[in-house]
Amino acid sequence: MADGPLVSVVIPVYQSERTVGEAISSALMQTYPHVEVVVCLDGPTDRSAAIVDAYGDLVRVVRQENQGLSSARNAAVAASSGELVALLDADDVLLPPHVDRAVARWRERRTEKAYVTCNAYTMGAAGIVPRRTVLPRKAPAEQGHRLALLQRNIVSVLSVYPRAMHEEIGGFDPQMRVLEDYDFWVRAAFAGWTTLYETEPTALYRRTGTSLSAQLARMAEYEHRLRAQVRERHDADLTDDERRYLDRVAGMETQNVYLDRGDAALREGRTRDAAREFADASSLVPWDRPLQLKARALRSVPGAGSFYAWRERVRAGETSRS
Repeated sequence: MADGPLVSVVIPVYQSERTVGEAISSALMQTYPHVEVVVCLDGPTDRSAAIVDAYGDLVRVVRQENQGLSSARNAAVAASSGELVALLDADDVLLPPHVDRAVARWRERRTEKAYVTCNAYTMGAAGIVPRRTVLPRKAPAEQGHRLALLQRNIVSVLSVYPRAMHEEIGGFDPQMRVLEDYDFWVRAAFAGWTTLYETEPTALYRRTGTSLSAQLARMAEYEHRLRAQVRERHDADLTDDERRYLDRVAGMETQNVYLDRGDAALREGRTRDAAREFADASSLVPWDRPLQLKARALRSVPGAGSFYAWRERVRAGETSRS
């Protein structure tokens, strides 16, 4: 592409010595020709700073005492020059066409208030999992996007958005110590910004063993806080469906809590308890058809014995699914 907007890839870095080099290199190897890379060193005490500094003039570096992910992202954006901002965490990787594809999708927009979210393959200790992606391969329906977003985060952190969006909604909230990107997308939605989907994976999203289970209670706390803030800030602008949903789930656990309990019940062979937990989880996200089917299927599983043993018998043809 001979011309096009400058895209600033912003990378917040804290204790990321094992992965930050790969992240920066992936940003520098983009096929899109107008890219700058801006790194915020958020007070790391490991070798992260030395690795970043080794890139020299290829990378613009901002340094600050440790203030958290939101503050580091905001500082990197403030130091950048691009019309568009591409988010990249220090443990994720951009495939070479990532920015090119995002800009092409953004140029197809039908409104100025639009940004692009990109799909990604998940990557764990055993490597890339091609069948698992961060987003579905099919874009969600545009109708009811705000409600769907309130029900579950359907925007990837690997997104590319206009600087104007960042400035309009005030950047990332430093008070959100987790789920800061989810909060950012929700605020953008209520400010009238449209999400465009690049459904083919253009990046690698790293999942770690501590990414969910170790933070489950904390994530639940902040998810409740996020929805309560929406109810308080946007009460006059909520649709009837959005208001009813927020009121209904205010007294419930979050979906991840129900899913965690359901998985624990399955491991222990408590299939009826698992069915109940998965049913509660599916009620929070009514459009998640696979989860609804899983909850329904578990209601027909015999109560005694392990679910996993039952599943293997089904696969071997020793019992019926009905």
